[in-house]
Amino acid sequence: MMPLLEVKNLRAQAGGKEILKGVDLVVHSGEIHFIMGPNGSGKTTLAHALMGHPGVTVSEGVMQLDGEDLRALPPEARAKKGLYLAFQYPAEIPGVGMVTYLRTVLASRGDVVPRGEEFRASLSPFASRVRMNQELLDRNLNEGFSGGEKKRSEILQMHVLKPRLAVLDEFDSGLDVDGVRAVAESLNAWMTPEQALV
Repeated sequence: MMPLLEVKNLRAQAGGKEILKGVDLVVHSGEIHFIMGPNGSGKTTLAHALMGHPGVTVSEGVMQLDGEDLRALPPEARAKKGLYLAFQYPAEIPGVGMVTYLRTVLASRGDVVPRGEEFRASLSPFASRVRMNQELLDRNLNEGFSGGEKKRSEILQMHVLKPRLAVLDEFDSGLDVDGVRAVAESLNAWMTPEQALV
């Protein structure tokens, strides 16, 4: 069976320094992989390389999603193919409402998206699942959110966008014990045999 994600001999630089020195990784649908290591060992660099972050330069190696070369695709095309990155420190996006953001992303993929209150109402079950205050849905994306609220926002986005492969960069950062439990339960609910987590 073809892997969902295949990385071979990946070498990449960030800030002018080689961080990844021959990384190999194979992820099949339905699998969960944990990558562990000390600060500075390249976990975030690997996540950014997969997503096509402009601050990471891949100098060698293969990155394939469903057999397609990721290196040839810009970040937005990787996202449309089903790759999702939940950031260690999610950015605040002033002026962009959460509901508007989610509608725009879904529409850009060609999904049929209900308008107005119908779409807003469809987000409520996802917010409940991640134990996120419903009022945050009506605010700008992550603006003024606590660390835990930002993480819940990222996991809610995963539920709505339904990526094939989700890469979570230190998803427990900023969460208390109850928050980690809620997000872990939500991730379990998100997983299907067609999806995978790294």
